[in-house]
Amino acid sequence: MMEAHIERFFTIWNEAGLPPCYLVGGYPRNSLLGLAGTDLDVASPAPPQALCALPAPEIVLEERAYGLGTVVVKQRFGDALYVYEYTAFRCDNYGRGGAHTPKKVRFTDDIREDALRRDFTVNALYMGADGTVADPTGRGLAALAEKTIGQVTPETLTQDALRILRMVRFAAELGFTVEQDTWECAKAHIGGLADISRERIRDEFVKILMADTKHGIPGGVLCGLHMLKDLGAFSYIVPALTEGDGMEQNTEYHAYDVLEHSLQACACAPADLVTRLAALLHDIGKPAVFRETGKMVGHDKRGAALALAALNGLRFDKETAGEVGALVGAHMFDLDNRAGRKAVARMIVKLGERQFLRLADVREADFCGSGKGNPALSAGKWRETLRELKEKDAPISLEQLAVNGDDVMRELHIPPGKRVGKILLALQAYALKKPSQNSYKNLVRYAKIINTRENE
Repeated sequence: MMEAHIERFFTIWNEAGLPPCYLVGGYPRNSLLGLAGTDLDVASPAPPQALCALPAPEIVLEERAYGLGTVVVKQRFGDALYVYEYTAFRCDNYGRGGAHTPKKVRFTDDIREDALRRDFTVNALYMGADGTVADPTGRGLAALAEKTIGQVTPETLTQDALRILRMVRFAAELGFTVEQDTWECAKAHIGGLADISRERIRDEFVKILMADTKHGIPGGVLCGLHMLKDLGAFSYIVPALTEGDGMEQNTEYHAYDVLEHSLQACACAPADLVTRLAALLHDIGKPAVFRETGKMVGHDKRGAALALAALNGLRFDKETAGEVGALVGAHMFDLDNRAGRKAVARMIVKLGERQFLRLADVREADFCGSGKGNPALSAGKWRETLRELKEKDAPISLEQLAVNGDDVMRELHIPPGKRVGKILLALQAYALKKPSQNSYKNLVRYAKIINTRENE
């Protein structure tokens, strides 16, 4: 049964006297699979300008691209706002080069022609106002039943190389397999990704990394990563990862080569994008360091720089790239589980609580992805240390200190500068050891002692 807001949308549409309209793509596909709804994409033979006739105050048209036959329709229903992307039936011509935007567009009244310009047969299904689903290609419903992803025409993937990543994403999210002919076509034309913007590649890559969160289907992340590897797609996403393919590791600790271990670790990580990116890239520095030294010592620091460069290249925001780089750089901390409470506390302070917990998750993913079944005992110790510090109200961050920079400058009669920060860090270290001393009076007294020592 359709949601009430969709029924209302169709009612408004029909009252406008426009040609029959259809929900297309993800919504009918997911409805037939019994999965939660997805983006609201609608289509009909009506040109986008005709939508101005929709006779309802709760409908607003925005972001018009009449040349491509598209317009965004926003519908206010109750207390919620729903967004539909409308596209008139059309035929696309992408030209050469695998670009994402069609070079030419021709509008049509033929639903089959519209279906043939779509990506995969399971996405070329059309649901009308009465809930009936049309299958213009004649192959979509069968593919849905067989749980397969197949391109609509032999030119589908050659016209738009981004569809290759979408193919991987749909297979990973839905737990589907890819039809053999479609797979071979994708493999033959993977080079078309070189013509796709880094931002669009990034967006699909992120969805693949989070594939299991879409519909709760297990195994999707590893499936998607293996498909990217087998297609040769990593050469166009994170080229440095491919250097670990076939690079053997110490069999006492690893059952896989560097690349496969990285994929396995990523799939073991919890559903947090920063954590999964860090797990995927944590050993990205091993090949470069090994080439130079014949050993892998220092791959964490080299990896941090390579991870940061890779994510910047994919146009990730600075915060995400920086957080991932920091985790990669710290992932060898306490590998032998010998670090004491003070060292762990220092790492907590250095990273902050959220990043520190992510580091614990990366450590567990690293061990899980080794294929050896060894437990990551250090991660449990870290979390217990953090719990104890929080239980004692220890100042894990500078904001939790009972004094701030202004207090230090006022009480010690010193100007702004590095000295203030240095004193605050010393006060934090002191309060971490003795949380009961984290009061204004006690910290000011200790700050004066520190200041006196420095002036002697």
